[in-house]
Amino acid sequence: MIDPEVGKKTVEQGAATIVFTASSPLLDGVGGVYLKDNDVAPIDDAVRPMTADSIPADANSAMLDPEDAARLWDLSERLLRDRAR
Repeated sequence: MIDPEVGKKTVEQGAATIVFTASSPLLDGVGGVYLKDNDVAPIDDAVRPMTADSIPADANSAMLDPEDAARLWDLSERLLRDRAR
């Protein structure tokens, strides 16, 4: 459901998936998934342009690549270390 006044989710709706992720027994032992709207998002590898009004919100297979995740983690640690100096 979208808040008709602003054309976006309300704060409560935006927080709902985070609360679901942290508290749902349905996700016990489940990892490596992308969640959207209180559910596991489908994989959608279609290429779409990103604009201010249209940001792709589904998961794609690149988001779930363990090697990409490890590279992103390493880069994040290096950037944070450099910033702390």
